[in-house]
Amino acid sequence: MEDVLSLLEAAQLLARLREFREVAQRTCSVAKRLAAADGATFVLSEGENVYYAEEESPSCLWRGRRFPASACISGWAIHHHQPVAIQDIYADSRIPHAAYRPTFVKSLAILPLGRESPVGSLGVYWAHEHAATEREMFLLDVLAEAASAALSHAECWQRVVQLQSREAPPSETPGSGEDPMLTRLMPILAHDLKNPLGAISLAAQSLLRRDGLEEREHTNVRRILSSVTRARYLVDEVLEYTRLRQMGGLRLDIVSTRMDELARTVVDETRSAFPQRRIELISEQTSGMWDPHRLAEALTNLVGNAVQYGHPETPVTLRVGARQSESYVEVHNDGPPIPEELLPFIFEPFRRGRGDGRNSVGLGLFIVDQIIRAHGGRIQVCSQHGLGTTFTLCLPMQQMQPIPMCSELA
Repeated sequence: MEDVLSLLEAAQLLARLREFREVAQRTCSVAKRLAAADGATFVLSEGENVYYAEEESPSCLWRGRRFPASACISGWAIHHHQPVAIQDIYADSRIPHAAYRPTFVKSLAILPLGRESPVGSLGVYWAHEHAATEREMFLLDVLAEAASAALSHAECWQRVVQLQSREAPPSETPGSGEDPMLTRLMPILAHDLKNPLGAISLAAQSLLRRDGLEEREHTNVRRILSSVTRARYLVDEVLEYTRLRQMGGLRLDIVSTRMDELARTVVDETRSAFPQRRIELISEQTSGMWDPHRLAEALTNLVGNAVQYGHPETPVTLRVGARQSESYVEVHNDGPPIPEELLPFIFEPFRRGRGDGRNSVGLGLFIVDQIIRAHGGRIQVCSQHGLGTTFTLCLPMQQMQPIPMCSELA
């Protein structure tokens, strides 16, 4: 039980790290503890070679050295996309015995970092003969998947930071000049994150169903599940952005939709997620030809932001109504305003209006804007000291012809 909790906590921490060295060091430390091993290594694939980038060991192993991938067991695990456990290293022909004789290693287990396209390997070593158990291999495999995702996350995060630090010239249109490498990294990052997040979520839910957990352990597992939920939200943002880039805009499934009923559903779901917050809905019956799933996505984002950034003692208000041939939705919260200098750019990708951005890569409002534009509508924001922040959506009630896709994404 303790080893599973330790693994879940480690995976949660890895998901927050943004530097390669931190990911490698933390992974080695956790792997050594999970397997009760004497040493651990973090190896990167470099095509024909492997590079021993990090290790945690009582004596020096191979940190900082490169070996031909075809001549070492780490390269074998990477090439074959599968883990390997060896009880007696001197009885296995895949082991370069000359490299191991000066070391303490008698037994080992090597796991690829990522099963589909390994970026390296995780190794654990014992100073005595040890047959790695099925449980140890499972725990190490989940850790290796989490480490692989953390590496992708760290790499993409550095790209995001670089992109956000650039100051676009006044004549530049929103979305132009985007780093093409960042766009290519997006689907890779999202794909790599999904598998370990799923494994962590299943393991945490399994723990919650067991008897005998102390209240502190229940709290830790629930905190892990909450973190996984936030991480999945970030992944969904990234995947949605990638689809927008690849398809040139949103495709809508237009049907007759009650905006007031849609808003009530979003409010009810948000109240369940944040039972301590007051969320008020003021609405009149409003119908139109829209995509209900896309609009629910937009409203969920705006109401979630209002709850996150609004003052906890005052309610978030969602107002739905109609003016002439348009339906409107207003989402309001009291609290610190969005900085004035950011308001002109608030709907651009990778822009964050408030806070430190730990729960966002800055795509949520961009996606909301694209959803409203695809319906032929518009979105506005007003944010001032003493008045709070209000996002207003205006949508035509009838949309008989497809709206041309935004040229910024074409």
